[in-house]
Amino acid sequence: MKESLYTAREVEAPEHLTRPGKQFKVKLLLAIGGLLLFVILYTTLMVWFGKLSWDLFEATFNGAKGGVVKFITAVCLAFLCFFMLKSLYIIKKPTDRNAKEITPDEQPLLFDFLHRLAEEAQAPKPHKVYLSHYVNACVFYDLSIFNLFFPSRKNLEIGLGLINILNISEFKSVLAHEFGHFAQRSMLLGRYVYVAQQIAARVVAKRDALDTFLAGLSRIDIRIAWVGWLLSILVWGIRSLIETLFSVVAIAERALSREMEFHADLVAVSLTGSDALVNALHKLQAGEAGYQAALDFTNQLISEAKAPEDIYALQTNYIKKMKWILNDDTFGESPKEEMCRPDLRLFNSNDLTPPKMWATHPNDFDREENMKLVYVKSKINEQSAWELFQDTGKLRLELTAQLVATAEVKTEIVPGQDAIDLMNRKFYGQYFLDPKYRGAFLNRPTFLNFQSVDEIIEGPSDLNYRDTCLSTYPEDLSDIIKSHDAILVEIQTLKNIQNESLTAEERIVFHRGAQIKRKQIPRILTELSVEEDEIRNRLRNHDKLCRKLNYDLAT
Repeated sequence: MKESLYTAREVEAPEHLTRPGKQFKVKLLLAIGGLLLFVILYTTLMVWFGKLSWDLFEATFNGAKGGVVKFITAVCLAFLCFFMLKSLYIIKKPTDRNAKEITPDEQPLLFDFLHRLAEEAQAPKPHKVYLSHYVNACVFYDLSIFNLFFPSRKNLEIGLGLINILNISEFKSVLAHEFGHFAQRSMLLGRYVYVAQQIAARVVAKRDALDTFLAGLSRIDIRIAWVGWLLSILVWGIRSLIETLFSVVAIAERALSREMEFHADLVAVSLTGSDALVNALHKLQAGEAGYQAALDFTNQLISEAKAPEDIYALQTNYIKKMKWILNDDTFGESPKEEMCRPDLRLFNSNDLTPPKMWATHPNDFDREENMKLVYVKSKINEQSAWELFQDTGKLRLELTAQLVATAEVKTEIVPGQDAIDLMNRKFYGQYFLDPKYRGAFLNRPTFLNFQSVDEIIEGPSDLNYRDTCLSTYPEDLSDIIKSHDAILVEIQTLKNIQNESLTAEERIVFHRGAQIKRKQIPRILTELSVEEDEIRNRLRNHDKLCRKLNYDLAT
């Protein structure tokens, strides 16, 4: 068996680095206050419905006047009380997840690594560990109402799509972030707020057999259906009220969540240095794109009753081919050692969207600033995270087969290299993907910028053909294309926030590293549109030049 690959930190981080600050504590108290308010009001409303129902039933059976009306009202109130009571019965087991559980006997090296990391982070060891297909790692819970009073056991999910792209130090930093949420005593209240928030959210959104019963009751004879209509209206009213009350919790939790994520990042910094987690964030975008490309190709094969043997080999192949197409050796790779400095940044304030596995986290620019505010240097272990696993080939094939089986189609297995060769022919065999074109034609419908063919080739034919041919695809063209793609994402994100109803998620909006108000969005969109027009016109002129040049040469 391989020897332990766990290496303790080489440089001690400052003691104050992971100490929660005043702002964190204030937001934690606000979150707890909002939670207590929600629990008190919810319980009061539920008990009030039950008490009224009991009193009306008692009055009916004691012969009070209007017995029929009182009885029907008592039944309705009892129904509403039961509706609120049953919503508290929430049990979420890890078996609900599409993942494979592993044990210390199967993966002793990995569990030794996890347990030593948990000990160093002063965090609880994971109760169970699961492997999934995704580019992801997360801690999740056996969730029930009892977790308001008793700590929930934490389970760890590790995606092989993540393992496939990270080295050991980067993998350790990602897990240290997850363990960091529970690393210190001052974070315990934050843990309870999180569990309670999850329970409350399910109370508001849960739909079950009771809702189906009401829908069925509302569709039968009108002499009975009116009861279903009335109860449906009351249930809708209760849900709306509870959602409004819960928004107080959500707003406070949202503000706290940002502080908790920054704190968890600092725990990762204290254990792995300031560079490892930043480097992991840098690689995740390419890793996710590669996994999605592998899924797209797998779906194409399944439509032909075929399936790849190893989807993770296809993910790696995507990264390799994109390096070639973009002529960018840094794509999907860890930054070189000289880039690991306190004054250098991998992300800028225009980087809006974090990787999917951290879609609810602050953006990458803010996280890097936070992690390098106090710089902790640490040696990077560049061995692949696969080194932590036994029988990696078997694992990759088993998880790929499990993923393919979800399509419920009988397939013929395409061996590893054959699948890669087929993917390259289908996805990357086109001549226009040659790196000399700087990615100008990669997923870019260039003709959409023109109304007609005449618009493309109009103008005098006074080009210096030799000089134009040599300068048609300058080195900065790929950067211009990336800037255009980024600003389009930026515009669409702000439009989505602007057009959605005002919920807790949209009350706090961050743009280019700064918090903004929703009323500022129209002005920012106008400014972004001017930027986008400028970049698009540069690309439009380039597209026109390419076609004009070839048209003139052909003429």
